[in-house]
Amino acid sequence: MNLNINGKNHSINVEPNMPLLWAIREVIGLTGTKYGCGIAQCGACSVLMNGELLRSCSVSVSSAVGQKIITIEGLSKDSSTALQKAWIARSEEHTSELQ
Repeated sequence: MNLNINGKNHSINVEPNMPLLWAIREVIGLTGTKYGCGIAQCGACSVLMNGELLRSCSVSVSSAVGQKIITIEGLSKDSSTALQKAWIARSEEHTSELQ
């Protein structure tokens, strides 16, 4: 199957019903999209598909084939968007809380 994520084509060999979230994180290696609840409620796994916000934990890989997918990493190349800056700041806070 071929996925277009952040403007790059990725050919992956996974089960068609695999959640898009796991393909993005575990197969393609983009870890900005997070697992939160697994029931499409918390928004941690949010991505844009053809400009529409959706929860990638509830979308199968097969339904994403041929679609344009944008993850948080794809919002800008230099992490300059407000969303990316907030995510980075929160990640740093969380890391310091764990130490």
